[in-house]
Amino acid sequence: MSTPLPPQSERYRLFQREGSTRWQMRFSIRGQGQIKRSLDTDDRLEAERRAETIWYEATYRAKQGLSAKVHTFEAVAEEFIALIHREVARNERRADQGRSEPAMIRRFFIGYFGTRPIDVISETDLERYAEWRRTYWTEGPGKLITHIEYERAGRKLRRPPKRSTPTISRQRGEAVVLRALLRQAVRWGYLKTPPEIAIKARRSQDNRRPSFEPHEFAKLVETSLSRLVDPNMDGTGAEVRSSDKRRWRIKRLDDHTRRDRTVLHAYVMIGAFSGLRPTEMYNLTWGDILGYRAGRGKGIAQRDIRLKARGKGMSGTAIPHTAAIPWFDTLWILFERGMQREPVDVDPVFASDQGKRINSIANGFTELLKAADLERDHRGIKRTPYSLRHFYITQQLTHGAEVTDIARNCRTSLAMIDKHYGQVRLERVVDRLRPEWTRA
Repeated sequence: MSTPLPPQSERYRLFQREGSTRWQMRFSIRGQGQIKRSLDTDDRLEAERRAETIWYEATYRAKQGLSAKVHTFEAVAEEFIALIHREVARNERRADQGRSEPAMIRRFFIGYFGTRPIDVISETDLERYAEWRRTYWTEGPGKLITHIEYERAGRKLRRPPKRSTPTISRQRGEAVVLRALLRQAVRWGYLKTPPEIAIKARRSQDNRRPSFEPHEFAKLVETSLSRLVDPNMDGTGAEVRSSDKRRWRIKRLDDHTRRDRTVLHAYVMIGAFSGLRPTEMYNLTWGDILGYRAGRGKGIAQRDIRLKARGKGMSGTAIPHTAAIPWFDTLWILFERGMQREPVDVDPVFASDQGKRINSIANGFTELLKAADLERDHRGIKRTPYSLRHFYITQQLTHGAEVTDIARNCRTSLAMIDKHYGQVRLERVVDRLRPEWTRA
């Protein structure tokens, strides 16, 4: 036998504000205080029907241990953003999270779920969101966005959006933030149990970064050196084809081309024997090469240098191989010839003939790779200047350097080393994986 409901007058009251014909209701839930809701109608009977529905939903939510008031996803998300800012102020979160996570939540999470009640969001909704997010910049709302505004060092900047599918790591990172938001909603009593976030990033192809095998690097160096001398010294000259299908032969390198190729060769050698990132290479000044001036004029065996690396939002000191030192000497000489003076500490290491910082050698590097027939690795992945850093790390692992030392010297994490170079590390312990008892 069901329990009779209390009369309407004890469940809720209808009223109209002064000067308005719209009906509203108010009622109380034990432990949650008084709740007021607009019924958005002038009709008394319709107002009563809507009031009954709202009251039933509110009491049911209260019995389930939830807030009687319906909370929209947007409202809860903004409350979560406010919590993030407070945690940043208390040093419980990194400062960059206080900038990146609110922007992510507003653009993507609120952009999709909007004013929907947070407690009706299901696993199906989250799966649909994941697909919407993957195509946001290519087919969704993002295709109409011309630029993204952001702040750096107190300055407001803008950049064009990258119109592509988010990377696997980005999808997983955003899923972590969304999961934290829903769990916080549970703690606040807005949800009973958070839906399972089944935003499974699609398995990617082999993402090991393109490097060089030792014989490939030797070929790259040989090709680079051959491009520093006059082509085909027998007088036939190298054939050149222009975009308009004209052809001619070059019998002698001009000074400008020879200088550019010399700088490129020095870049290849320093990158391969130091492990610096391209940005760190471009940022180098002569003052960043510790111990270099003191060693000039001495033999290579009596010289030692350290590199102050700056780039990718971090800095540190790198210890290069001594094989990199002669190529710093080459760059020093080129600077002296071009500027008619010795470089000072603030002058860039990789400089043009006018002493200006070179910001990229990507095009020249690609041409060198093509000349050596090394533009792509065995998987068909295009090599870039970053491949020199990967060659350095791979060689260090192969020849027994401790992974912790490599990570510190390259200003990266053990996780990144394991993720991208785990196969190399495995090859180092091949003998341990084939103990004597297994050998025929």
